[in-house]
Amino acid sequence: MTRTRIVGGKLIETTGGDYNIYTKENIVYSAATTITETGVETGVSYGNPQSPPARNEYFVKGWWSLDIEGNKVITNALPSMLVYFHLETKNIDNGNSILITLYEEDNSEPEETSNQEDQDDKITLINSATRIETIDSKVNNNKVVIPIQLSKLDNFIEDEVDKVLELYFKCTYLNESAKFPSAVNDYLKVGQIIADRYKIPGLNENGSDIASDLCYGFGVKDPLPIYPTNTVATYKSEYENSGLIENVHNLFINKSNESHKALYSKQECYSTKYTLTTIPLIDLDINISTGLDVRVFDTFSDETLFWDFQATASLYFARGVLQGNLERMIAKFKANEGGIYEDEVLTEAIKNSIVTQKYCLDVEKYLSEKIKENILSLDKLEDKTPYLGSFQKIRDDRSQKNKNFSRSSI
Repeated sequence: MTRTRIVGGKLIETTGGDYNIYTKENIVYSAATTITETGVETGVSYGNPQSPPARNEYFVKGWWSLDIEGNKVITNALPSMLVYFHLETKNIDNGNSILITLYEEDNSEPEETSNQEDQDDKITLINSATRIETIDSKVNNNKVVIPIQLSKLDNFIEDEVDKVLELYFKCTYLNESAKFPSAVNDYLKVGQIIADRYKIPGLNENGSDIASDLCYGFGVKDPLPIYPTNTVATYKSEYENSGLIENVHNLFINKSNESHKALYSKQECYSTKYTLTTIPLIDLDINISTGLDVRVFDTFSDETLFWDFQATASLYFARGVLQGNLERMIAKFKANEGGIYEDEVLTEAIKNSIVTQKYCLDVEKYLSEKIKENILSLDKLEDKTPYLGSFQKIRDDRSQKNKNFSRSSI
């Protein structure tokens, strides 16, 4: 239907509240002289189009909950949980069916830049008894309740950048169709919850510049900071939101071609030392030079140094199945290619370690307690901000949150 309004003089419209216009196609303003838009308090804002409100002929509201009664309202859930979708209706007789389809909101994906109206992913619901796709639900006293076991969603979750699905239903009855919950913030978010980020890979303990163990050079100290401040800030923000993404954060795992990463000059390396505590009854400190070793090693060839490295490491750190892992690790180090080192043998050894198993039990206990405390608001479990500062500061900060675990090691 088209509506045209022609005014010979001025047209003034005044409203005491909001004035919203929704259209499926274009809104065109045309003036012979000037078009003026003014916002008194916050100016004029532009953003993504919002869905128009439902016409409310048949549908009232929809929401997610943990209980079949619909009292424990939720907006977050974990995979495998049993949840319920509730749809309140009006003017629909008992026994009549509503067409329902579950979708995952996907507006942030590249495909949404097209002009297609709906690119959200459909998620098929299967009736557990009949093993047939569920496409309608019958109304009972102007209410529909749909139980959903949040299983077999791994492929959908893996495709998401943030590893979180945002679920809503498209509901249709006769000539009325609407999405519920009606507000995007009330969609059910299902997927990973970052309950802990210990430190930031590739950065020093303060999160301000490169980690010392990732530095390399040729005896000439590079200007500080090694990493530009804005580059570090961007990385920290991206890491908090999405974790380490190897192809994006190559710079911070030494996989990029950036070569200026020397924190120390040759003279500083030659002068390193550490001090032994005072020997009892003798007021004397003993300084042990490690720089002397550096000066000696600097006269050896790379092949000799790597041979010595592998021989010493094999003697003290590896036996049996881990011997091969050690050789592969040193070979990657020698290849000077940077990146992340992974090995199935090493992974299996870590998994079977008593230290790792205790660590996992501590984490499970912590998560179990936190989930019980925040079952209606799982977003409160989120703790994405990495811990920075000295070891003592990090331990104190984590202790305040009852995190009596740090990281696993063998």
